[in-house]
Amino acid sequence: MKVLNGLAFLIVLAIAATTWALYLLEPGLLLGTPWGHVHLVFLLLGAFGLGLAVMGMYVLTGWANAQAALSKRNRELRLVKSELEALRKQHPQETPVIPDR
Repeated sequence: MKVLNGLAFLIVLAIAATTWALYLLEPGLLLGTPWGHVHLVFLLLGAFGLGLAVMGMYVLTGWANAQAALSKRNRELRLVKSELEALRKQHPQETPVIPDR
């Protein structure tokens, strides 16, 4: 997990460094959008942010599915334990008596 956190941090640093360098080295990179002329850097950051948001949705969905599966498994486990206790009450085990020597 530490490797993935480090990798994510390096990717964010690389994106930040790239956009900063692009903004400083190419100040005239303006693209026409419905909102007027926008520097390419802001569009790149917006696309990266949208990608992070989509990735977050996938992570959230996976977490919710895992929680549902754990809840279902725990419910089934409690049901099996209650059935086992009911069977134990119906059929008590006789403890063998070992005579003293």
